[in-house]
Amino acid sequence: MLNAFKRLSEEKQVYIINAAADIFGEEGFHHASISRICKKAGISNGALYKYFENKEALYFVVVDYITHKIETEVYKKYIDKSESIFDDIHNFLRGLKEFIQNYPNYIVIYCDFGSSSMNRFAERTSEKFRIATSLYTIRMVEHSKKRNEIDNNIKNEVAAYLIDNYFTIFAYTLVAKYHNNRINSFFSMGNRKLNDDEIIDWILESLKETLKKR
Repeated sequence: MLNAFKRLSEEKQVYIINAAADIFGEEGFHHASISRICKKAGISNGALYKYFENKEALYFVVVDYITHKIETEVYKKYIDKSESIFDDIHNFLRGLKEFIQNYPNYIVIYCDFGSSSMNRFAERTSEKFRIATSLYTIRMVEHSKKRNEIDNNIKNEVAAYLIDNYFTIFAYTLVAKYHNNRINSFFSMGNRKLNDDEIIDWILESLKETLKKR
C-alpha cells in the first residue's frame, strides 16, 4: 500500500476496499480485473496504481481489512463473553451468520484460502487469520476448563481446533451450495434441508457430546 492511499479519508479507503472485495469475491483473485475493480470503486486505473503497486498489494490490503473486521465484529464481540462456552459458541455462530449476510464476499475470500490455487498467499495470510481465530478459541477453552465445564483431558489446542473447524464449516455452508448440500447429506430430515438455525443446533449438540465433562 502506497502513501497516497493512506492519505485518503477513511470512508474513501473503505469504499475502495469494499469494491475490491466484491470483485475478488465474485471472480476470485486470479480472474479479478483491475478495470472492474476501478469501475466498481469509481476511480481510474491510473488512480488505483497510485494507491497500490499491483493487484496483489491491493489483495493483501483487502485481506488485512477482512481479518480486522472478523476479529472485531465477530471474535471480540462473542468469544468469552458468556458464563458458558456453549452459549459463546451459539452466539458466535449467530453473529457469524449476521456478519456473512452483511459482508458475503468477505467470507468468500476467506474460504478461497482453502483452495490450492491460493497456496502462494498462504504463508503471508495464514498468520493473520491464526491470530484472529486460534488465540480467541484457545482462551475460550482455557476459561471453560476453569469453570469445570468441559473435559480437562482434552488438550486445549485440540478442543479449540475442533471448535474453529465447526466455525469454518458453518461459514462454508452459508456461502457455498456444495458444503450446504454436504452437511445436509448427513443430517437433513428426509427431503427437507436444514435451515441455518438447525445447523447451529446440530453443531452445538455435536460439540457438547465431544467436549462436555463426563
